[in-house]
Amino acid sequence: MNRNHQPNFPVIYELLKQLCQNLAGDRSNDVLKEVTRLIANKPNSITHHGGTSAAANESTIVARINRLLASRSQASVNVFNGFYEELISMTESKQRTPILEFLFHLADSDKSASGSGLQVDLRNDAGFASGTLDSVFSKLSLDSGIGGSQRLMKSRSGGTVTGSTGSLCDSKALVADDAQLQIADRNELEDLLIQDVIYACTGIEGKYLRKNVVSGEFKLDHIHGRNLNACDAGMLLRLAEVGFFYNKVSRFINPKSDSYLMGNFGQGYITALQQELTNYYGLIANLQENLDRQRQAGDGAERMTLMRTMVWLVEPMERLQWLALISDACREVKGGALASAIHKFIWHGDPMVRTISRELLQSACIPLQQMLSQWLTDGKIVDPHCEFFIEELTDVGYNRLWHDEFRLRSSMVPSFISDTLAKQILVIGKSINFLREVCKDREPVPERTDLKKCLNEHLDYLYSPHSNTELHVLIDGVYLKTSKRVLDIVLGPHQLYDHLKAMRDYLLLGLGHFADVLMENLKEELDRPAKDIYQQELFSIVAAAVRKSADEQEEPAVLSYLDVHFLSPCEGDTGWDVFCLTYKVQGPLGTIFQPVQCTYRALFKQLWNMKRFQFILYGIWRNHMLSTRCFKPIASDIGLIKQHLQSYCSKMINIITQMQYYILYEVIECSWVQFSARVKQAKALDDVLEAHDKFLDRIRTGIFLDQSTHLFSSCLEQIFSSVRKLDEWQMNFYKLCNRELDARKEFDEYIQSSEAKGTYGVNAERALERDEAQQEFEAKLVHCQKALIAIGVEYENSVGHFLYQLAVSPIESLPQLCMRLDYNEYYKHRDERLSVPLTFQHMRKSMANNFARK
Repeated sequence: MNRNHQPNFPVIYELLKQLCQNLAGDRSNDVLKEVTRLIANKPNSITHHGGTSAAANESTIVARINRLLASRSQASVNVFNGFYEELISMTESKQRTPILEFLFHLADSDKSASGSGLQVDLRNDAGFASGTLDSVFSKLSLDSGIGGSQRLMKSRSGGTVTGSTGSLCDSKALVADDAQLQIADRNELEDLLIQDVIYACTGIEGKYLRKNVVSGEFKLDHIHGRNLNACDAGMLLRLAEVGFFYNKVSRFINPKSDSYLMGNFGQGYITALQQELTNYYGLIANLQENLDRQRQAGDGAERMTLMRTMVWLVEPMERLQWLALISDACREVKGGALASAIHKFIWHGDPMVRTISRELLQSACIPLQQMLSQWLTDGKIVDPHCEFFIEELTDVGYNRLWHDEFRLRSSMVPSFISDTLAKQILVIGKSINFLREVCKDREPVPERTDLKKCLNEHLDYLYSPHSNTELHVLIDGVYLKTSKRVLDIVLGPHQLYDHLKAMRDYLLLGLGHFADVLMENLKEELDRPAKDIYQQELFSIVAAAVRKSADEQEEPAVLSYLDVHFLSPCEGDTGWDVFCLTYKVQGPLGTIFQPVQCTYRALFKQLWNMKRFQFILYGIWRNHMLSTRCFKPIASDIGLIKQHLQSYCSKMINIITQMQYYILYEVIECSWVQFSARVKQAKALDDVLEAHDKFLDRIRTGIFLDQSTHLFSSCLEQIFSSVRKLDEWQMNFYKLCNRELDARKEFDEYIQSSEAKGTYGVNAERALERDEAQQEFEAKLVHCQKALIAIGVEYENSVGHFLYQLAVSPIESLPQLCMRLDYNEYYKHRDERLSVPLTFQHMRKSMANNFARK
């Protein structure tokens, strides 16, 4: 037929002519004449025949042909399928349906005919009233010439053709029988499709569905799938999605798959998945049982259809889809991260998703329940796959057990465990382990039994959105009891606070007279090269200084912990460069103080260095005051230089003294008061250690050792360099003055001795030598004065730069320190940058800081 659906009668006539010649033999002309007459009388019969009925469509006819040919031989089926593919490529669906229907009747006539020859009954034209070619074949009896004695047509009701003049069955009855047969064929096809759906639901290929090995998706078979109409194909593919989701889920429980979940958490999750699939298998088995019963019983009123199968599989499809989605979120994660991935779905809006995710989470968290029970009751971790959110480091030294043996593994902390709760859980187990291993205390906490029981019975409390559940209350109670037990031990028998106070007094030089005595006794030793100093000699000096500064007459207990530590010396280092004090404790306190030993050494070096330059300036001032009387004979020559020296020394002493006051009182002492208050309020050892760390951080910032105040440290180093140069200049100056004083004294003694001899006086040569020495001394004094002024200028520039950095610092207390150091505004008038007043922000911060201290 043409594309415009108009009959092409010449082509039809030629086709009918060839068909009749091949099938009717000698009677072909009679048959052709009758068929031509019928088509001429009803020309629309061919056109309308393209629209198939609901009971007879292309897929149904192809299925019937395949079944008929399969009863004969498989080779016939293969030949037909090959020709059918060529027919598909050359024709449209509306054209193929009549051709296939005719071929089916032709193939069926070979076994149903009961006589030979062609019998045509044209007495009743009612069959053509239907407008289809079905009526033509109902009136034709063709002899194929192959079967010999077999008839071409047989009644659908089982009757036989009576002869050339015999009457056929009523055409309406034949049409009804044919429709009934088509319905039976449709039911059989639908059973096959449902069977394919059942196969697909378990990941197995069927006749009409083929599976993609890589993606697991199902698609129509390229041969058999073409026999299906659009409705059946769409429904089949829709139902095959169940198999696709099943394949995705089943990969997560297959040990050979790359999606297989590892670890204890993964095994718990797989157990829940297997339970879900077990329920799913029961549903599929029930579906298969109903299909088998339907096939055995035949047609019934309540048949299983594709639509009813869809109703059966809607909920399993949705359930498998969410299982696949949740499982995809758990891919390549383990432990607490896997629990977090599942927990994201637990508050979904769909009740079914909430139920599924809660069941999966409950099963996956069974290992977490066991790990928490062991950790919170025994302080032990059994975690072969590194899934617990607390990890244990085995290569940690004894002195760092509290800080480094156990720590949080942040990537494994489940999302339903808050940071506060995770830290509490960490501290509970760590405290139990610390008490047992370090403090040798095995006293049980009664609440641990209740906590273990609650974990075993109500694990779902752990991922509850509320933090006031029974489990949370028990964890909080055990945390407070265990932490208090640890704190009582370290503060009581082990005297943690007393040791901290001793470290403040001796390592941070908080006991002022101890530092002065130690500096006085160690100066000569520390001036020597570092390689010539012995640690034992220095410790004896330190012990003597401790005894002099101690209030009690008995041996101070601090000597059992205080020790001398030598830093690694370099070439040319003196004792000042390598000397350091350290504080050594053993037992539980050793695990607490070990991490901060380096911090205390750094603080001691900075404070000791500042104390050293204060001691140098006091020495310069002392020498200056003593030399005033000694150098009275040459006071007229060195008076101006002495004035400059006194002025510079006073400036330096003021700066150093104010810095010492600021560090010892406003930094160290104020920080210690705050730290002491926090120790009294502490509920756990970690609270004390946290307060201690903040105490050290404030001191590190106050003495310019952290990154934010490192620039001030370099400015102070320039000031100390000027002090060092002044000390060297003073020694050289006094040596010069002593030589001149000795020379003048010798000259006077020579005159007195000459008077005793009666010579009275000196000769011209001796007087000339004295005059030349006097002039040389005066020249050297001029050079000394210039050097002193240069030192003074360098010092004032360094101080000006230091004060400017303090003035612009964002730290609240440093601008106030700038004003204190420049109390008479000497540097402010010399530097315009210091004339700018403090901003309101700085003033507000300073005022707030003062009120906070009060």
